[in-house]
Amino acid sequence: MGSAKVNLNDPKLYINRELSWLEFNKRVLEEAEDPSNPLLERLKFLAIFFTNLDEFFMIRVAGLKKMVEAGVNRPSFDGLTPVEQLRKISKKTRELLKVAERDYRELLKELRGEKLYIYSYGELPARLKRKADKYFKEIVFPVLTPLAVDLTHPFPHLPSLSFNIIVEMRSHELKFGLIPVPKVLPRFVKLDESHYLYLEDLILNHVEELFPNQEITETATFRVTRDADIVIQEDEADDLLEEVEKGLRKRKFGKPVRLEINGGSEFILALLKDELELTDQDIFQMKIPLNLSDLWSLYKGVDRPDLKFPPYVPYYPPQFEVDLFLALRRESALLFHPYESFDPVVELLQEAAEDPKVLAIKQTLYRVGKNSPVVEALSRAAQNGKEVTAVVELKARFDEESNIVWAKKLEEDGVHVVYGVPGLKTHAKLLMIVREEEGRIRRYVHFGTGNYNFETARVYSDVSYLTCDDELGEDVSRLFNVITGYFHPPKLNRLYISPVDLKEKILSLIEEEASLGGKGRIVAKMNSLVDPEVIRALYRASRAGVKIDLIVRGICCLRPGLKGISENIRVVSIVGKYLEHARIFYFGKGDRVFISSADWMPRNFHRRVETLVPVEEPKLKEKLKEILKIQLRDTAKARILQPDGTYVRPEKRDFNSQEYFERWVREYSL
Repeated sequence: MGSAKVNLNDPKLYINRELSWLEFNKRVLEEAEDPSNPLLERLKFLAIFFTNLDEFFMIRVAGLKKMVEAGVNRPSFDGLTPVEQLRKISKKTRELLKVAERDYRELLKELRGEKLYIYSYGELPARLKRKADKYFKEIVFPVLTPLAVDLTHPFPHLPSLSFNIIVEMRSHELKFGLIPVPKVLPRFVKLDESHYLYLEDLILNHVEELFPNQEITETATFRVTRDADIVIQEDEADDLLEEVEKGLRKRKFGKPVRLEINGGSEFILALLKDELELTDQDIFQMKIPLNLSDLWSLYKGVDRPDLKFPPYVPYYPPQFEVDLFLALRRESALLFHPYESFDPVVELLQEAAEDPKVLAIKQTLYRVGKNSPVVEALSRAAQNGKEVTAVVELKARFDEESNIVWAKKLEEDGVHVVYGVPGLKTHAKLLMIVREEEGRIRRYVHFGTGNYNFETARVYSDVSYLTCDDELGEDVSRLFNVITGYFHPPKLNRLYISPVDLKEKILSLIEEEASLGGKGRIVAKMNSLVDPEVIRALYRASRAGVKIDLIVRGICCLRPGLKGISENIRVVSIVGKYLEHARIFYFGKGDRVFISSADWMPRNFHRRVETLVPVEEPKLKEKLKEILKIQLRDTAKARILQPDGTYVRPEKRDFNSQEYFERWVREYSL
């Protein structure tokens, strides 16, 4: 097989990255339609769909628009120029929004069937209307700031994702007014336990009170999305923290990339289009409320457990019910979150903070969330006189503000805070605890595929590997030294890192399987597969007869099932209750298993500090292999990638791997 000559650089062999991402968001939207999901969970998936779309436009679409403005017309490896990509993105987004509008209306109908009502103001019964009017008068009206737009009042600079009402008025001339919808007030006005009203709907029905003695002819709600990518000149920055803070201030007022609008006249649309300097391709006219990412707040606020997934309590493995350091000296451990608790990782850190034998703690922090017990433990350790180093990645997109707060707090508490390596994001998930035991130093190490975030560890599917293996401990120690010192390729025993040799190792592992022909086997689970060189290596392995299964949640630029090229490759995406986030790689030759912080993307290979970790303990290897096998059996939440870039669901949907794992971790540990 694979003897005929094929040009593996042919753009037709690759799926466009941005269009593949939109296909992923379509799969999220399908979860909002899936009747097997509880009703409020479906509402949450709709919120996630809109949140995802906001970030996509702020970063990916903004980046393409900048390329067009700079005159860059070079096609990506799939053959599409930036202009062509923007055109296709606009078309595909409109198709998805039509589906989202239909789904939203269907969900409203079904909510009413469950005695939950999101009313429009005009539908309100008299009793609830009086309550709403009272709320407007006492709470809303004092907070509002109506803004005139005319010759003496120029159009204001609206922050990204701010939500606004525009009012058209006529007297002798056409006039406009703006009302920013305040973020400090709940988006959903709760009238009683089962009746809700959109805040902007309440404001729209009292707009005359904000512009008295004016003839109001039209109103509309709108949102502006701006370029949110922060450009940090690290080489020129004296203080990286200060530079990131400056970038955050600029983010709110980046160049507009999208306008969403509901209602209004041609005059209103023309005004906004002109003021924001947008084209028709950038404007999305909606027939349902805007900013539906706010449905998250409704999901959290409604106390109806019968309409949500049953609560799941993560399994706490019995091996950690004794002294944690003793448990890891006995044997290394592998935890599969959220099915197995993240608590042992946090508890290990908390125990280390108080343990007099612990001399030093070093940890990377990428996205730690709010009220982090991890940060508290690091602070406590420093206060107890231990040498504590935190590598805080200030450039973690949309977490910059939170990370700045943590960095300042840690520094105040005596932690050595390092902002990573210039020009690279530190994305590796590493924790090292240095402990003195019976006259020798022992290093306890945690490798993760996910962040040290106690909240997301309950909903993200990730792997934790805990060990006191001497060679791996030595590798992590050296890696921390080059991150906090001057970055140069360290000599390591068993760890592979980006941007040094991680990609080369992946390529060599794929090539080794290809050398086995039909006896080769690859199973790889990740979030995204984009790197063209790795895709070409997979194509070559497939042509050699290697059976390849890829579990790729999000973007996949590889086309499976192409005759003579990728017919031995199967790609599945699993989207369900938990966010699939683990990176696990299996290679049949030598029965090798790895976990990693890195997806197979150029940014992970070249612009980030990442790790690829071999898991060699037989029991732990078998556990990881079993996880991959179970996921490949999924028919309920799996979608199978087709050669044209679309995904299809299996006809028979009778096995949900995520539900199975909730039971499996307990049985597997017995």
